[in-house]
Amino acid sequence: MSDEQIRDDQLSRIRIDQKAFQHLLEDKKELIQNAQIFMDYIFSFMPEKNFVIVLTDEKANILKVAGGQTLMQLCNDEMRFLEGTCWMKEGVGKTAISEAINTGMPAKLCGEDHPMSVHQSWSCYAAPIVDADGMLQGVLCLTENTRQENPNALGMVIASAKGIENQIKNMDKAIKLKEQLKYQSAIVENMSDGFLTIDQYGKLTYINRKGAELLALDQHTCIGKHVGDLVPFKPIILEVLETGKGYTDREYVLENLKGKKMHLLKTAMPIKDEQGELVGVIDIFKEIKQIKKMINSMVGAQATFSFGDILGNSQALRECIQKSKVAAQSLSSVLIQGESGTGKELFAHAIHRESQRSEGPFVAINCAAIPKELIESELFGYAAGAFTGGVKGGRPGKFELAHGGTIFLDEIGDMPLNIQAKLLRVLQDKKIVRVGGDTVFDVDVRIVAATNRSLYNDCTKGLFRWDIYYRLNVLSIQLPPLRERECDVRLLADFFVQKIAGREQKNIQGIDTRVYEMLKGHHWPGNVRELENVMEQAVNLCDAEQILPEHLPAFITRESAPVEAKPDLNFYLRPLEDVEKETILKALAYTNGNVSRTAKLLNVSRNTLYNKMQKYDAVSTVNAGE
Repeated sequence: MSDEQIRDDQLSRIRIDQKAFQHLLEDKKELIQNAQIFMDYIFSFMPEKNFVIVLTDEKANILKVAGGQTLMQLCNDEMRFLEGTCWMKEGVGKTAISEAINTGMPAKLCGEDHPMSVHQSWSCYAAPIVDADGMLQGVLCLTENTRQENPNALGMVIASAKGIENQIKNMDKAIKLKEQLKYQSAIVENMSDGFLTIDQYGKLTYINRKGAELLALDQHTCIGKHVGDLVPFKPIILEVLETGKGYTDREYVLENLKGKKMHLLKTAMPIKDEQGELVGVIDIFKEIKQIKKMINSMVGAQATFSFGDILGNSQALRECIQKSKVAAQSLSSVLIQGESGTGKELFAHAIHRESQRSEGPFVAINCAAIPKELIESELFGYAAGAFTGGVKGGRPGKFELAHGGTIFLDEIGDMPLNIQAKLLRVLQDKKIVRVGGDTVFDVDVRIVAATNRSLYNDCTKGLFRWDIYYRLNVLSIQLPPLRERECDVRLLADFFVQKIAGREQKNIQGIDTRVYEMLKGHHWPGNVRELENVMEQAVNLCDAEQILPEHLPAFITRESAPVEAKPDLNFYLRPLEDVEKETILKALAYTNGNVSRTAKLLNVSRNTLYNKMQKYDAVSTVNAGE
């Protein structure tokens, strides 16, 4: 076999598969790019060009070879220093590259130091390249066409390998920093809050998309401009540059370049360098309405009942539901009237749920349950410092929390007259001023009010303002008492037993027919609420599969017990006019002041009844809706 054939055979044994080599070049692209700089530097620095520079990976696969064309050809012919060959395979022998890989230290082999004669006319100097974690990434090798040792060559190779390592580390840091900035930018850009930064001179250095949207600025062209020139108000953030002190969650009402009024909550933080010098300010701001929406969602300021939750088949109730569904499609105020326990709040929930504002908050407040001296601040909120012991920074009222939704004013008839005057402004202007403050807040709320009193009668007596009454009584719904819904008593009783028995984990199958008769015979002054209370008592006392008469409260069973009729002689011996007056007053009370129904009940004409009411001074008991 000729020398040429032997060399070809050796080459075939150390050559890497071409496809695998291309993958290797892609994988080691960063190493090659960083090493190229130093390989070019060595080549330009050494005056004699009788050398080649070789870069390998950690397995001695040659990635890059550089040098003069003539010398590279000679090197290839004698040593097989070719890109795409592996210098750790059998037949290569001991080399400076293999020594650097095996020991992890710089290595040199000059002349006869090489065990293979084909390499002995060369001197080789190699140094390992490691990453930040100390893992071997490759080897840099300088090979001179001489047997004589070059005292400067190894030091130059070591320095170049260290330079490549530092270059890789710096590049890794730059990549990580770039990724981190990209990640942070993605976070800031997707924040629901506005975010901006200014430098120590007040110039805008960054603003996110939401911030630019709130302030009506162009996110890109505004960078580098003084923040005071970008907005039509004095930016509060500049105070931080003057004082060096930040602030947290301050309320501000501002107007942007488009004239839109914004109610914001702002937090500003100074940025200081290592020497403690102020170099800028971070400003974070968000719309109060977004915070209110989140608070309402968390505290349950949502309507929980729908029309499907209102049980009953009576004609009177069906008419109320139909009227309420019509009211739900309107934006006008609604007044729900009815005795206590008839389900006024249930109807208020259902009206909101079926309205255009169903996605907004539903805020309920019981005007009779709050002390008179506190109801104003509950409804309209209070400014910072308005009360001793109040929440720092003030607090929004129920109207602000209900912005964009519905406020339910239960027991509106118990609202003090002085508060009614302030309520009128809200109804007319849709604006409020917090207690102790002077800032005017716009509120977009739909009012649903409820009462068990006759507001009309209260107005005639000066207990309720006529102007408020007319504002509230746009859409009026009069809920029927349970005694007028006799057909619904059984349906409701079954529902309550099933619900309460399930909650109490009792196996109750139904209600005895005698119980139904007793329930129908009761007057139900507490209406549906009273019926629920009676059935809850019965479920708790029941130890059978059915609710029996003995499980009912005593006042229910007493009413149904047969009583021997005894004439009341005192009644018949009283003056006839007293008896007539008492009968008329009882009938009016039973019909809630409805003259037509009272006249029908007493079997007299309306005119006759009116004359007798005037005679007995009973006109004031007439219902407002009559």
